[in-house]
Amino acid sequence: MTLDGYWVPVGAWVAGEVVPIAELRVARFVLQRGAWRIEDQQRQVVDRGEYRVDAGTDPKGLDIVAREGPNAGRTMLAIFELHGDLLTICYDLDGAERPQGTEPRDDQLLLMITYAREAARLSS
Repeated sequence: MTLDGYWVPVGAWVAGEVVPIAELRVARFVLQRGAWRIEDQQRQVVDRGEYRVDAGTDPKGLDIVAREGPNAGRTMLAIFELHGDLLTICYDLDGAERPQGTEPRDDQLLLMITYAREAARLSS
């Protein structure tokens, strides 16, 4: 299982409500050897940092540590599922605790984004 790659959002939800892809700041989520970056529509890097995977949990855990950008110094607790070339990440927007699942809860504001692997960049 490798998360490394160039990922483009294909679906997004906040608290179970659909968020139009055009409203997302992220046009591409790049994961490479423990580092990540978010590129906007103009391919400018707007956030970056490191990530850690906890594959020993169910669902699998993902810690996204921001080093630069508006979230610098923040660790976002997430879970993820990887199915072929689709990666779904569910974040706790409040940062209080890791989501236990992807279903909306009244006591936790969840952002879920499904990404498709950008095939044209796989060999880069």
